[in-house]
Amino acid sequence: MTPELTIQLDTLWTAFMRAGVSPLDTVEQITLVLVDRSHRPSAPATPELHAMVVDLLASPALQNSTVQTEVYDRLVGKLATSAQSGQNGPALTPSHIMRLMVDLVAPTPDDTIIDPTVGTGGMLVAAAEYLRDRRLEFPTHAGSSDGSNGTVLAGVASHAPLNRIATTNLRLHGVRNVAVSTGDPLGEESGKSTTGFGTFSVVLANSPFTGSRDSVAAAKDLLTVVKTKKTELLLLVHSLRLLRDGGRAAVILPDSALFGTSKAHTDVRRLLVEDHKLDAVVRLPPGVFRPHSALSTSILLFRKAQTTEDVWFYDVRADGFSLDDNRARIENDDLPDLVARWLSLRNTAGAESALNEPARPRTSQSFLVPRSEIAKQGYDLTFNRYRIVLGERLVHRSANDILVDIARLELRIQQGSSALARALAETL
Repeated sequence: MTPELTIQLDTLWTAFMRAGVSPLDTVEQITLVLVDRSHRPSAPATPELHAMVVDLLASPALQNSTVQTEVYDRLVGKLATSAQSGQNGPALTPSHIMRLMVDLVAPTPDDTIIDPTVGTGGMLVAAAEYLRDRRLEFPTHAGSSDGSNGTVLAGVASHAPLNRIATTNLRLHGVRNVAVSTGDPLGEESGKSTTGFGTFSVVLANSPFTGSRDSVAAAKDLLTVVKTKKTELLLLVHSLRLLRDGGRAAVILPDSALFGTSKAHTDVRRLLVEDHKLDAVVRLPPGVFRPHSALSTSILLFRKAQTTEDVWFYDVRADGFSLDDNRARIENDDLPDLVARWLSLRNTAGAESALNEPARPRTSQSFLVPRSEIAKQGYDLTFNRYRIVLGERLVHRSANDILVDIARLELRIQQGSSALARALAETL
């Protein structure tokens, strides 16, 4: 993208913000014109703003599909920044964290993937690009015996404007064979759309960090499994019902879901450990979602209808960015080590053979914990619950040595007092 085009886009964004148009509405209005040049402006956009959009999109450079994608990426980035600055924008997952989650689930062309909290479609874009980087592609056949009707990528947007943004984002990145529906993924109607139960082999999701819902609004089959209003717990159960047997998931959760002591919290964690296969708990740095949120979060990796033996814990202390509100790039980055150790543990071809994760002690940055120990701890899934911190060894002196030193100090005090008395006497 040329500097001139960058300035023009930034000027357009500023004009929308000054006119009081929300960041989400701004991206939607630009999206509508990008998809259909004959689209007419609608509230809250004005004819003047619409004309600025048309002028931007009429730029010769924007006739190139690659440039269109770069422009849209910048728009989506502004949407994320607006959420971080407290404006009315959706909270978005950082792109490097989405790529990490995709690396950990390692999709193949045979997978059917869903993001039930699709946002702007970044997770699905990352999955498609993962395959492209490996010279692979999702199939483009018209039908499938797995019930997906040829759709290998799916998502659920919470409302229509976000759906249009996600769909356009996917299209501009060349992602085909994708279906994005609009609705409540945790509601009663969720199983009647593209989010059919037992259809998908991979779930990628970022749970809402906080929030609760009226129990009457949640699907009855979810409440049958766990009676709770916590959206993060409901999303975990929903992810399981979306997966086919053997399917795998990577879900970001607030750490409160890992140690909460309510019956609902314990029941969901027990379900993952005892009835399915909880593979890993990846603890993310507290600042990974700053400045939008400083809440501590983790990624859970699990598979449906298999048996948990050991759970792998990894503590990400640096993700390549500063952990303050600026999130500037830094050299320290644990993510390559995390992926390498995960591949080694999974015995995947190409992994570093020198890594021996099962032998790592509890004092390390990563280690394995057996299911039985987790059960004894009330299914607590926090890293620090199982980490061993070695304290510094203290060497204590003997009591006799201390008494000798005290005697020497007393002698020095007496000698000093005597010298001071003599000096005073000589001055009189």
